[in-house]
Amino acid sequence: MVIAIMGGRCCGKSALSNAICEKIHADVYMNRAYLQLDDDETEAKVRFMSMLDRAQTTDDYLIYLINDPALTELLPPCCLRVLCKTTLKNVKRRFEAQLGEKLTPPVAAMLEKQYRSFDGCAHALILDPTSGDTSLLAAEVLDEARLLVDRVRETQQ
Repeated sequence: MVIAIMGGRCCGKSALSNAICEKIHADVYMNRAYLQLDDDETEAKVRFMSMLDRAQTTDDYLIYLINDPALTELLPPCCLRVLCKTTLKNVKRRFEAQLGEKLTPPVAAMLEKQYRSFDGCAHALILDPTSGDTSLLAAEVLDEARLLVDRVRETQQ
């Protein structure tokens, strides 16, 4: 099963992924990590997409963290797509904490531009991992993933 966790910077994707991995074993890939699969970018994408296709039909979990909407084109059709979303104010606060310094105007503008970049992307769930118990959200994601696997298996029979 492939779980795609999508969203801009500092919206809680990693926190949700970590909470899921506390409940089940999953291989986790981030953004363009597929580039490690081959020296040629095109071949690396092909290999990664093949890996995603195989994973969607198994009981093993693969989590793909995506912070660029263009990367959603790599996803197989039957994966679970989770959109992480929090307030822009929260994104800025979390990014400042990561930087350890106040945001500069260009960085704040970049975060504002990126904030709605996933709004047009297909998704099954919208969650805010920054505002509550990520363990409960992880359980919700896993329940939805199991339902999706059951639906896919029913259509294959």
